[in-house]
Amino acid sequence: MAGLYDRLSKYDLIIFDMDGTLYFQRGMQIRMGLRLVRHALTSKHGFRDLSVILRYRKLREHWDSQSSMDDEKLYGTLAESMRLPADHVRDTVHEWMLVKPMDVVRECRDGVLCETIRRLLSDGKRVCIYSDYPTEDKCRAVGLPDDIPQFYCGKGEVKTLKPNPSALFYIMNVYPDIQRNKMIMVGDRADRDKAAADNAGIDSLILARLEIIRKRQI
Repeated sequence: MAGLYDRLSKYDLIIFDMDGTLYFQRGMQIRMGLRLVRHALTSKHGFRDLSVILRYRKLREHWDSQSSMDDEKLYGTLAESMRLPADHVRDTVHEWMLVKPMDVVRECRDGVLCETIRRLLSDGKRVCIYSDYPTEDKCRAVGLPDDIPQFYCGKGEVKTLKPNPSALFYIMNVYPDIQRNKMIMVGDRADRDKAAADNAGIDSLILARLEIIRKRQI
């Protein structure tokens, strides 16, 4: 089997998913799950915060991919169902989804994949990040250059979740000189990353989620 770099270097634009791709999400989820459980057991409102995070993840995961993503609407829906202030829901999600996990993301980074990205960039290939979640802090956590273009749901014109291909079509417009057969989406989920690529008419590479399996794959 050809190495990871060999398989990707034949493309001119390589689009990487973030969560579960540039870092091992299972390891991150276990570590953050333990932190949340400890928080639930030791903090006054810990169980409430745990419930907010679990319900937020479930609600966002099942958001209609054909609809425009609106985090404020999601916060409001969740707050109403839990009878909590929307500001509390927003602050809890921001703290536990976007701030606290960064050191764990750094610990769980896929060093081989990140080094492959650096090699692709040094060889003049264009690389970008496309995710359903914010990416800036995570890119810094895994050690990627700050100038890699990043696209995620809720930023700019990217308003729909994968497997809706709208965001990939938007990315194509950012790189009008690159043909579709020279683009590839790299991710970890066939039901989202591969499906989005298929819907957009570009190639895809789905990496194993577990570190031990992925090392054999690449």
